[in-house]
Amino acid sequence: MDGNIAIIPARGGSKRLSRKNILEFLGQPIIHYTIEAAQKSGLFQMIVVSTEDDEIAKCVAPTGCIIHWRSSHLATDKARVVHVLRDLLLEYQKKSGLQFEYLCCLYPTAPLRDETDICKSYELLITSRADFCLAVSQYDYSPFFAFNIDDALRIQRRWPEIFKLPSWEKPRVVVDNGSIYWAQVSAFLSIGELEGENSVGYLMPRRKGIDIDTEEDFQLAEYFAKTYLK
Repeated sequence: MDGNIAIIPARGGSKRLSRKNILEFLGQPIIHYTIEAAQKSGLFQMIVVSTEDDEIAKCVAPTGCIIHWRSSHLATDKARVVHVLRDLLLEYQKKSGLQFEYLCCLYPTAPLRDETDICKSYELLITSRADFCLAVSQYDYSPFFAFNIDDALRIQRRWPEIFKLPSWEKPRVVVDNGSIYWAQVSAFLSIGELEGENSVGYLMPRRKGIDIDTEEDFQLAEYFAKTYLK
């Protein structure tokens, strides 16, 4: 085995927040925070940015990480990140004979996730003998308070039976926050997903797990960065 690989998927096209992967965030391109965190963790034999975009590649080049040019069919709105990861891993196996033991997918728009989170989530993956480890956060509002709403704006409780339970009897639930995905490569290639039956959740504070996809996300992440990273 050739150790661990970090893959940072950075497509050029983004609909809700244009050019979000290389927006300036507190003085540097936002993707640089993720690259720096991966480098500081010391866990990776290779750190790869997957992109089809010349501007992103130019932005990333000074960091010293590897740039992988993804195929055009994997750079569309319909292409899933798992397909990008699979294609990259299989290409390295075929062309270079590289077979990594663990993969870590790091989204470039989660600038507050740092090397400590990467290391601790890896430790959890290993000590729990899991195949997958996802960074998760608690919901801002319990999903069990949710309503269904129709076109006439009429609402009904989505889970009325659970809603009526006292708080200590409600299931404890968390949400994938979009910042860290660890996977044993053999398990990932087998099922083609970044989660499975043998998965663990690395619990992160909401403020550290913000994955920026909108202008509101950007402003919130900037506020937390200025507040906590002084």
